[in-house]
Amino acid sequence: MRILQALLDILRTEKEYPASFSALQAEAGADVSSQFSYHLDELTGHFLKHTNEGYAFRYAGWKVATAILAGIYNQRDEFAATSIAGTCPRCETDALEATYQDEWMEIDCRACETRLTRYPFPPGGLAGRSPSEFLHTFDQHVRTHMRLAREGVCPACFGPMKPFVERNDSDTTASRDAGYKCTRCGNRLYPSIGMLLLNEKPVREFLRNRELPVDVAPFWEIGFCVDDRCTVVTCKDPWRCEVQVAADSDTLILELNEHLKVISTSILDNSAI
Repeated sequence: MRILQALLDILRTEKEYPASFSALQAEAGADVSSQFSYHLDELTGHFLKHTNEGYAFRYAGWKVATAILAGIYNQRDEFAATSIAGTCPRCETDALEATYQDEWMEIDCRACETRLTRYPFPPGGLAGRSPSEFLHTFDQHVRTHMRLAREGVCPACFGPMKPFVERNDSDTTASRDAGYKCTRCGNRLYPSIGMLLLNEKPVREFLRNRELPVDVAPFWEIGFCVDDRCTVVTCKDPWRCEVQVAADSDTLILELNEHLKVISTSILDNSAI
């Protein structure tokens, strides 16, 4: 681990890279050359490559080193419920609070007692950042995972991810009836259906035309991303649901099928009702 971290330090501080044997030994703080050489040889091939220029990362070695830097394996951090800036999309109050515990970030509204989001987040994402900076990082972290899943890529192992629907006869709420599952590692994502539509062209165009681009606010302040009332199952067999995206006096209605594909869109002018 020290060797991998040493090579990453050389890379990120723009020292001579690929690194020579002596430079890498010095950066790792290894006193005994023979012992250092043994461990370096064990890494070379799968984690590192050795060329005439020196030692450099293979993808596996870089991935391990950056995962350690992210704190995934070797750090713990937490903070109790803390007030944050922003407006709850359900009750429109500024009573949001964030909690970080056991590597999970949770954002709730104290006023209406609604959990807006809960998602795993590596502790390295908090290091050296102000509250607004790590909240922005968390926002981008979740958006990226949703975008990957939507494209059929598991954000954990990069295996194939497939949509699924669990038909629930007890109610018409779709927020936990559907999601994505990795066929390789079994990773499951249960986002709100609206969260999956952040990058859909009809949604982005609808909001952009009303000067409300989806990238302005964090996703937990966007109603259709976190409010279950915006998503309704309209048919059980075949499974269909509708997501409502409201802006100004208009509402964009998107219909999705059992493959979580948008099959129709329409715009409702609420001012005419």
